[in-house]
Amino acid sequence: MSREFGNSWVTCSEGFRVAVLIVSFRNPQDVCRCLRALSYSTLDPFGIFVCENGGNESFYNLLEELIAPEAPCINITSEEIPNWLVAHSDRLVDIRCLGLKGSPARVWIGCAAQNLGYAGGINLWINRLRPLKGWKGIWILNPDSEPEPGALEALVKRSITGRKGMVGSTILPSDNCNYVQCRGGHRWRKLRTNGVTLGFGEPVNDPVDLAAIEATLDCISGASMYVSRACLEEIGPMNEQFFLYYEDADWSMRAKGHGLGYARESIVRHTGGTTIGTARSRAQRSQLSVYLDSRNRLHFVRMYWRRFLPLAYLLGFLDAAAYLLARSPKNFVAALNGLLAATKGETGAPRNWQDPIE
Repeated sequence: MSREFGNSWVTCSEGFRVAVLIVSFRNPQDVCRCLRALSYSTLDPFGIFVCENGGNESFYNLLEELIAPEAPCINITSEEIPNWLVAHSDRLVDIRCLGLKGSPARVWIGCAAQNLGYAGGINLWINRLRPLKGWKGIWILNPDSEPEPGALEALVKRSITGRKGMVGSTILPSDNCNYVQCRGGHRWRKLRTNGVTLGFGEPVNDPVDLAAIEATLDCISGASMYVSRACLEEIGPMNEQFFLYYEDADWSMRAKGHGLGYARESIVRHTGGTTIGTARSRAQRSQLSVYLDSRNRLHFVRMYWRRFLPLAYLLGFLDAAAYLLARSPKNFVAALNGLLAATKGETGAPRNWQDPIE
């Protein structure tokens, strides 16, 4: 891989070319499966940086799960934590270093001081990585994803050869890898004020028009998104106003000037919604996921298509009413409260939940 891309594809002083960023919230088994899949990656070396948002108990549970006998990691008690990682922060209360079995990669597990949300968990590591020289990009993975061995290699190749600042993968549902869940990401529909997933339901081996897909992309799927360092330095970190949902869409919109790409050969299996409950039926979705989806959709429309905002409110109300048809009055109320919160300008962590992910 390094020979193919020449001398510019170098390793940073800390021993990795790509930083893999994962945000966890009390789902250690998902993280274990993800790291086990990463141990087979064909692109070395890389570093893995996990932010546990679920508190101290969840942090220690994650460590125990990762170093269990059949788990993907080993404890490295003698590894000295670099100064750039242990620099004082009121957002990070503990950090540990593990080794990834079958790989030279190091796995850094950080315990967030409070639930930072998805964007905050990603930014925690981005802000520490930025002063380092040599690394070329970051790969953001959902904890409930399982990339195939060549997934990262394909993303990097498409970024370099296609001159794309942000690249997405072929996302497959974990329970049926014959069909596509997503090709790269989404196209935004202004008149419906929502996104439509590209390639959804297509047979995975169907021929694709790469140029057409990349011309259509508005948002790279947050389940697997590679961001080149050059792009990151221009667009900055994720917007923490979203807390959860639409932060990847906003980031993608900011990256469009640097090119949005699709790497078909980057295959990532994704369960989806295991942390917050979006993988369930409409009636069984968690109230928090409904609330944040309703709230942040309006924020996103306000930021990029403001003249469509009245339509977004109307369609948001109709979406809320659909929960009544699904016999879920609690989710109906959650959706309405999300609309109200957006009207009041609430951003960041939702203020009316005792634990913002329960």
